[in-house]
Amino acid sequence: MSEQFLFQLDNRLMYGVGRSRELGAFVRERGIGRVLVAVDAGVARHSTYYREILEIVAAAAQTTVETLRDTEEPDYDYLDEVAARLRQAERPDLLIAIGGGSCLDMGKALAVLLTNPGKGIDYRGFDKVRAPGVPTLLIPTTAGTGSEVTINAVFTDKREMRKLGINGRHLSATWALLDAEWTLSCPRAAAVSAGMDAMVHTLESFMCRQHNALTRIFSREAFRLLHRDLPCLLEEPGNLERRQNLLFAAYLAGAALFNSGSGIAGAFSYPLGVNYKIPHGICGAVFVASVVEYNAARGYGDYAELLEIVEPGSALPRDAQSRRFAVLLRALCDRLEVPRTLAHWGVGLEDAADIERGLLPLQAAFDQNPIAFSAQRDAPELLRRHLA
Repeated sequence: MSEQFLFQLDNRLMYGVGRSRELGAFVRERGIGRVLVAVDAGVARHSTYYREILEIVAAAAQTTVETLRDTEEPDYDYLDEVAARLRQAERPDLLIAIGGGSCLDMGKALAVLLTNPGKGIDYRGFDKVRAPGVPTLLIPTTAGTGSEVTINAVFTDKREMRKLGINGRHLSATWALLDAEWTLSCPRAAAVSAGMDAMVHTLESFMCRQHNALTRIFSREAFRLLHRDLPCLLEEPGNLERRQNLLFAAYLAGAALFNSGSGIAGAFSYPLGVNYKIPHGICGAVFVASVVEYNAARGYGDYAELLEIVEPGSALPRDAQSRRFAVLLRALCDRLEVPRTLAHWGVGLEDAADIERGLLPLQAAFDQNPIAFSAQRDAPELLRRHLA
């Protein structure tokens, strides 16, 4: 653990089941005259809660709606297309983004493109955005990505076929609103994918070399909630209290991740997502238990802290506790029906060589793992465990 660290958490959080119904008062109290709502197309089609809340907002301020595609993860070309259209209209006083992580990333990036010139890809990297964006309020409809609290917005560069984000201080949402009512319309598979994305975030932020005392607090609490309440997505899908817990866990995991670092499972999901259209969250989930097994088998002992959360008072030696934790994590993944191989998406051994080439540039992410992991030696071996 570092003796010195920086921890950043810039947005304000509105929390609680049903709090979205207060948005009319929220808008009026702040003198907001024009609101732009950027909403995921699936939410717009299927959520009765969206229609209710849109009426509340529209009664309080002049409101326009931009419906964002939900057919694929966003790329820079699509970001520029939407930004060009919005730049022709009067600038809003508030941008409300409602949807999954991709929609929230779009909302953050659109907010800064409304106040900064050029194309989205001009700001690829860290802290290249000069002027603050339009104030934003982000409302996740899935409990997973943590985009509502991070300083990142991820987009695919279709020319290079890589995911490269717009990142930095101006990408923080002004407000986040966590309200489990939004998650009820989320399809089960998408909900599990998002929830496991949060699990990847919390485990990677916990174990990465750049963790610190504060990120560990966030990571441990996020893990406690996720381990306890993720099964509700299959077993009690209507339980709003447990779904609210998952939103909170995703928020904590996101805050921990961008203040520490990511790791192997998250890194694997980038080339696989770009080239094989595997959803980011579930792709990381395919690999995360194997990464934990890899580390535990080589003597990494800190997983004992997480085992204490789910099986307190273990008398096992510390390294054996880590191996026991790996067993329990694998069981949770199986319980949530996370695929063990990429065959679910038609990816097999015949694709191995191409995928391995895509993993070679990711050594910097692999170096954050607490146990040495080589892109040339270890990554192919881990990959092939998940190819049928």
